[in-house]
Amino acid sequence: MKKNLSFSSSTNIQRNFSIWLILKGMIFAFLFSLICFLILSLILTFTNISESIIKPASYIIMIISIVVGSGYVAQRVDKRGWMHGAITGLLYIIILSIIGIFTGGGMVLGQLFFSRIIIGIVAGGIGGILGINLK
Repeated sequence: MKKNLSFSSSTNIQRNFSIWLILKGMIFAFLFSLICFLILSLILTFTNISESIIKPASYIIMIISIVVGSGYVAQRVDKRGWMHGAITGLLYIIILSIIGIFTGGGMVLGQLFFSRIIIGIVAGGIGGILGINLK
């Protein structure tokens, strides 16, 4: 009698997890951020809105971009949309921090950095949940 060995759970994880798809989602999120920041800069340039809204607006744009990028990834996977979204959000924040280092912002491993990591993971997870359910 021949036994069939099944490795379906590990094969499904490898088949469903794609780093290229996550990279595409991050590129999509960064492009979305770029467009939103261009719109914000035009609004600030041509209106009398105070520049004090830049910091809260940048956080809102960051969160929405992560949700959009994570949703993009989750719509293209079969399972674990929340996990793909959380990874996308985490990598988005890490790359954003690396860009900040090279543009003169410096790297601070403090409460602000870790709060951004948590925000990225949670926003990515939410985007993943939304994306997998909006297929």
